[in-house]
Amino acid sequence: MKKAKAPRVPVLESAFEINLPKLLRAAKATGSSVLVLDDGDERTVVALSETRLAVHLGGRMWLADIVAVPCLNNRVRPLLKCPRAHEGNFQSLYYRAGELACRHCHALRYRSNLAATPAARIKFSRTKQLVKMGHSASTMNPSRPIGRWRKSYIQELLRLAGLTAGYKDVIARRA
Repeated sequence: MKKAKAPRVPVLESAFEINLPKLLRAAKATGSSVLVLDDGDERTVVALSETRLAVHLGGRMWLADIVAVPCLNNRVRPLLKCPRAHEGNFQSLYYRAGELACRHCHALRYRSNLAATPAARIKFSRTKQLVKMGHSASTMNPSRPIGRWRKSYIQELLRLAGLTAGYKDVIARRA
């Protein structure tokens, strides 16, 4: 019997993103509350007010409330309320499959979280750690850059050694 293919997991990078902080910066720079967004495939008009965001996508007007969330030092942070009926406030909303909603409602995942096997996840983490240390993914023994604190660099090396050992264990179990 033929196995059914697993459904493709939607990734965050393939959805049209509406990011409120970027929109507010652009509105402040241009001095206009009406902006045009262009994402290659999608081109849309966004209108901002103090309490609401209006977006024309897919032949329909979408409205999202802007909520002021209190932060430290008596500051407020503007966030978008998801148009679906749940309690989430987000910096970004995504347009996908004819609907504007948050990434949780669309079940969008980051591409980095889609590694199929434990070995692939560990390899991705190891590569990310090496890049964070300022080296390429193929570096075997990274040297400490000038100006880097010894203690923090030793901690990074220990983390890298643990990831390498974990990767070798997973590979050995498969063989």
